[in-house]
Amino acid sequence: MADGLFITGTDTDVGKTFFTAGLASLLRARRVDVGVYKPVATGGMPSEDARLLKEASGSSDALDEINPVCLPEPLSPNVAAHLANQPIDLDLVLNVFKGLIAKHEFVLVEGIGGLLVPILNEFSVADLAKEMGLPLVIVARSTLGTINHTLLTIEAAAARGLEVRGVVFNTLVPGPVGSATETSPVVIAEISGVPSLGTLPYCDLPSAHCSDSFPSFLERHLDLDRILKN
Repeated sequence: MADGLFITGTDTDVGKTFFTAGLASLLRARRVDVGVYKPVATGGMPSEDARLLKEASGSSDALDEINPVCLPEPLSPNVAAHLANQPIDLDLVLNVFKGLIAKHEFVLVEGIGGLLVPILNEFSVADLAKEMGLPLVIVARSTLGTINHTLLTIEAAAARGLEVRGVVFNTLVPGPVGSATETSPVVIAEISGVPSLGTLPYCDLPSAHCSDSFPSFLERHLDLDRILKN
């Protein structure tokens, strides 16, 4: 089986795609055959996230393989599927994943929203991560409030027996770094025992996340050895 990571977040719009695309571009720069997977997306057809991941990784996989379930409404998958009258086929989602890990050295899977987002009413993102058997990297905001959101996510992962590799903190807006950004990663690591993997400063790199500058940006700010350990 290929190595890989499941990228989740403390919420929506915390920068999961930004981080996943950046990590894909870094692995590509290191000449690793990296597969990318956005199993479920909502809010657009085809998924812009899948396009960015494909570009960053240099993958030749088709978009409908990178993102087999794409629903038009920007809602939780269970609701978006109901409104679109488009049931989500979990067997398809898992079979496509098995195909990707069979042909790539390393696979990055990007979840949707946070761990408890329902894909089906009775099946969450956390359940999907459990089925895939990959360690988690949690992407969290670096601002005030991240302690609560991140500890809740870590607790939800632990309750389901999910391995958490660590937390990446992402700065979403420009401006001076506040005390919360400086202190929260230490507090979260001390309370939870889950390491901080680094804090990404605000970045206005172009939308082509696979630009030559992006791998070096990650290398400067993240503990990549811990993120990518076997």
